[in-house]
Amino acid sequence: MARRHWLLLLPALLLVVLAGCGQAAPELPLYRAMVEQPAPTTTTTTTPPQVEAQSVSRGPDVWPVVDRNIQLAGPPFRVADVIVPKIGVYDSPTAPTPLISMDRKTEHGLARVFLVAGQDGDRLKVLLPVRPNGSVGWVRASDVDAYDVDYWIRVSTSARQITVGNADQIVLQEPVAVGTGGTPTPLGTFYLTEVVRPIWQPYYGPYAYTTSAHSDVLHSFMGGDGTVGLHGTNEAGSIGRAVSHGCIRMSNSGITKLASMLPLGTPLFVGP
Repeated sequence: MARRHWLLLLPALLLVVLAGCGQAAPELPLYRAMVEQPAPTTTTTTTPPQVEAQSVSRGPDVWPVVDRNIQLAGPPFRVADVIVPKIGVYDSPTAPTPLISMDRKTEHGLARVFLVAGQDGDRLKVLLPVRPNGSVGWVRASDVDAYDVDYWIRVSTSARQITVGNADQIVLQEPVAVGTGGTPTPLGTFYLTEVVRPIWQPYYGPYAYTTSAHSDVLHSFMGGDGTVGLHGTNEAGSIGRAVSHGCIRMSNSGITKLASMLPLGTPLFVGP
């Protein structure tokens, strides 16, 4: 059964920063709004209000369970929406108490989703959008609404190419810009966590996805925590080159197509 798109227009604009996307010079936050399907064109001349952040409970400085070579069966892939006000995340399928808890909304007020890697009894093994890359944890199956997603994304950093598929059909393939040798795009299995319309920052293009990936080099960037994004650009000449701080840049027409198509939780496979 086809899953509905759940991307709703947020009445307030949100303040958050992607990791080393865009140009290095302007030290500005990324103002953004949630995307409707299809997304309307809007113009604003007022300063966007900030939204009070939801939080993740304090846990270990470094998440203890990491699998950077995790394998996912699919398509279809399994995605889970959090349906409880606060979800406990365990460091094993049998741990008696959660190591951390996460709100139903992300720290920027958006719906929280996980990409499911497996199931152990009444707990789902999920990829976590935290450092280090490859972090996995377990959540109670009763705390989420799990469903299938047929879409997937593959990025080759050496070929500098993105391929997007729906089950066994290729729906988009084009060149992309990736990280430089000093600030490479991290390799591994990740997923889409948010999709937004950048405001006043054309170097992100018309749409930007945030992902569960984090830069392995930059632990902070322009006020953010080094989250890797997938977005458009106002520098078409950079496409096909290794020029970013780790984010993946693609054509504005390509990201516009994806923003109307890909649900949150879509897996992102980044390889050499």
